[in-house]
Amino acid sequence: MQQTVQSAPAELAHAAEPTTALESLAQHHLHQLQMVVRLASLATAALVVALPIYAQNFGASGKETGLLFAIPALMTALARPIVGRSMDRFGRKPFLVLAVSLMFVAMVLFALARELTLSLGALHIETDARFAITLLFLARTVQGFALGLLLLSAYTITADLARQAGRGASFGYTEEAQYRGGIIGGLIALPILLLFGFNLQGELRITQQVWSLVFGLFAGGVLLGIWRALRYVPETRPPTLTQNTVPDWQAVRALNPQLFRLMAIVVLTMASSYGLSPFILVYIHDRVTPNLVFIMMAYLPAALAWAFLPSRLGRIADRVGRRLPIVVGLSTSGAFSFTLPFMPLLFPQPWMVIAALTVFATLEAVCYAAAVPAEQALVADLLSAHQRGIGFGMYTLAQSVGQVIGPVIMGALYDVNHSGPFLANAFILILGSLLVWTLLTEPQPSARRLA
Repeated sequence: MQQTVQSAPAELAHAAEPTTALESLAQHHLHQLQMVVRLASLATAALVVALPIYAQNFGASGKETGLLFAIPALMTALARPIVGRSMDRFGRKPFLVLAVSLMFVAMVLFALARELTLSLGALHIETDARFAITLLFLARTVQGFALGLLLLSAYTITADLARQAGRGASFGYTEEAQYRGGIIGGLIALPILLLFGFNLQGELRITQQVWSLVFGLFAGGVLLGIWRALRYVPETRPPTLTQNTVPDWQAVRALNPQLFRLMAIVVLTMASSYGLSPFILVYIHDRVTPNLVFIMMAYLPAALAWAFLPSRLGRIADRVGRRLPIVVGLSTSGAFSFTLPFMPLLFPQPWMVIAALTVFATLEAVCYAAAVPAEQALVADLLSAHQRGIGFGMYTLAQSVGQVIGPVIMGALYDVNHSGPFLANAFILILGSLLVWTLLTEPQPSARRLA
C-alpha cells in the first residue's frame, strides 16, 4: 500500500485511471489521519474557553494565565526542527503515535489538577491550590508538546499525500480535524457542565468535579486515537529518504529563503494572536458577562466555521494563490481585535455585546479558515519531497516561538491595561498582512504542481 502511494509520479504519467485510484487511496489515508487528529484534539476548545477561568479558581494571576498558554510551546520550539528532520529519516508514523500517547498522559494530568483529600488506610493525601496550579502547568506542557508533535506529523503526512489529493483542500481537511475534535469535546463537556456546574447560589461555574470528569472522558477518547493511529494510518515517507545522509545544517541551508521570511512573519503574528486568545475570554467574563453559556454560544458559530470550512475555503488558495487569503485573514482579525475593547461602549446591553461578538468572531473564523490552509500550502510549495519533515519542522518552530513569547507579553500588557493587548494585536496583524504582500512571492502554478 505504501509503495502504491509513493509511486504517484510514475503512475500519473501513464493514464487518468491510475490517477483516480491514487486520489481515492490518498483521500482514504487522509481520512484515517483526520480521525486520529480529531480524537487527540478533544480538549483543544475546552482548554481555550475553560482554562483561563478554571485557573482563576486557584488565584492565578494574569502572568500565570499567560504562562499557561506559553509554556506548552517552550520545549517544542527547541525540539521541532530535530523532530522534523527525524521524520525524514525514520518515518512519520512513529511520531504520530508518540504524539497521541503523550496527549493521553496530558489528559490524565489535567484530570488530577485539583484540590484533593484522599485517605487510603494509613496514607492521607491532601493537595492545595498551589498543587493544582503546578499540575496545570505540567499538564499544559505535556499537552502542548503533544499537540505540536501531532500537528507536525499530520502536516508532513498531508504534504506527502497532497499531490494526489489536492494541496489546499488537503491541508484544509487536516486543519478542520482538530477543530471538529474540539467541537466534539465541547459537546461532551457542556452536558456535564449543565448537570454538575451549578453552585448553591444557582451560578454556573467550572467546578473541580466538572473539570476532572470532563478530562477523564477526554482521556478515554485519546486512547481510542492511539489504537486508530497504530492500526489505520500508513507510513507515507518516500523510500528515497531512507538513504538521505545530508547533515542537518546543510539541510537547513538548502531550504528556500522564502520559508525563512514566512517564519519571521509567523513568529510576529502568532505571538500577537495566540498571546491574546486567553485574555479575550477573561475580558468578556470580567467586563461583559460571567455567564459561560452565553460566552460559549457566542463562539459556537466561529467554532463551526473552523470545523467545516477550511477544506472548502482551502481550495481558494489553489485558484487565486496563497498570499491573498493570508492577507485577508490577518487584516480581518486585526480589525476584530481593534473593535473588541470598544464593544461595551458601543452596545449598552450585554446581549448586544454578545451578538456583536458572535458576528465578528464568525467573520474572523471564516477568513482564517481560508488563510491557514493557504499558509500551509505555501510552505509545501516551497519544499521538495526530501525537505518536508525539516521544512515543516522549521515552520512549526516559528509557530512555537510565537506561542512562547506571545502570552507572556500579552499577560503583562493585560495586567497594566485591559485594552492594551487588543490594540497591540490589531497593529501587529495589520503589519503582518503588509509584510506578507510585500516580502513574499509564491511559486507559479506550474511549479507548484511539480513540487
